Amino acid sequence: MTRDLPSRRAVLATLSSAAMAAAGLAVAASTASAAVPNVGPVSAPDGDRLVQEAQAVIVAPRRRRRVCWWRRGRRVCAWR
Repeated sequence: MTRDLPSRRAVLATLSSAAMAAAGLAVAASTASAAVPNVGPVSAPDGDRLVQEAQAVIVAPRRRRRVCWWRRGRRVCAWR
């Protein structure tokens, strides 16, 4: 009666993946407990609001042009 044991490489791969999963769970648990839920408006201790409304800046689109140059003895063209 012969017993087929898994190879050393398979056992090490299983153990290393289990260790990585445990480390990932430990990191996720520590960051979840460190995060403080922020409810309500955000304001500084002196009453000044820290969050302000964003201003939209409209920039005119730049005109693209086709430019060609020589590279390694061949002509290369692209939009710039």
